[in-house]
Amino acid sequence: MRGIVIRLRRALALLVVGSVLVTGQAGSAAPAVARGEKIGIDEFMTGLACIESSGRFRAVNPKSGAYGKYQIMPRNWPVWASRFLHDRWAEPTPRNQEFVARQRIEQLYRAKGSWRRVAYWWLTGGDAADERKWSAHGAKYVDRVMEIVERVASPRGADRVPNRCFPAQFKEPTIRTEPRERVRVAGGSVYLRRSPGYEYRLVGVVRRGMILPVLDRGRDARGNRWLEVGLRDGRTGWVAGWLTRPSPRSRTTR
Repeated sequence: MRGIVIRLRRALALLVVGSVLVTGQAGSAAPAVARGEKIGIDEFMTGLACIESSGRFRAVNPKSGAYGKYQIMPRNWPVWASRFLHDRWAEPTPRNQEFVARQRIEQLYRAKGSWRRVAYWWLTGGDAADERKWSAHGAKYVDRVMEIVERVASPRGADRVPNRCFPAQFKEPTIRTEPRERVRVAGGSVYLRRSPGYEYRLVGVVRRGMILPVLDRGRDARGNRWLEVGLRDGRTGWVAGWLTRPSPRSRTTR
């Protein structure tokens, strides 16, 4: 009788151990895919876009000036556009936003090796690998981004995320050819306009002698010739053609 009881106890113990191995812990269901296992750049970009702009390509932060779906800072756009599009003056079109953001995010992930660290950098520019050194605001932001990222990575969670947050699929960015024509500012202080014509809002000032690349040509309502030119900081604006002279220089001063 005692031998039978011992054998029964051993059999029951084997059943319990088998249950733990299958479920991960006694009395619980089998765990889903390990946290973060299916996370790729598409999932991360979706979470980032949802938190930054709710997926809106024309979103503007009134305080910082950050623009677009991924809220790229004005000082970063010309640098990143030059690096990834080879065009400092590339417009932040939806196609270009998706391309530039993807390239920069991939670059950051290769350097940091963690989507959480990439998210923290995107908000703060900080590079601390130890999350205990993160600010409370930054850590909360990362948690919000990763919550959506994990949701998108789950089998049915993507249905609860707005379609506009997902990366738009474009074949290639819009790349403008390198400007070949330059002009020299002939007047004193010349104001740049947002569109051809003096009635449009100012976007900057250029001074006599400056060499500027010509990006486009146009005319105002009176038929006068205007030129769209680019500045070193990535801004563009229109200047009256009669206030410039052809420049003998063949390269842009960037």
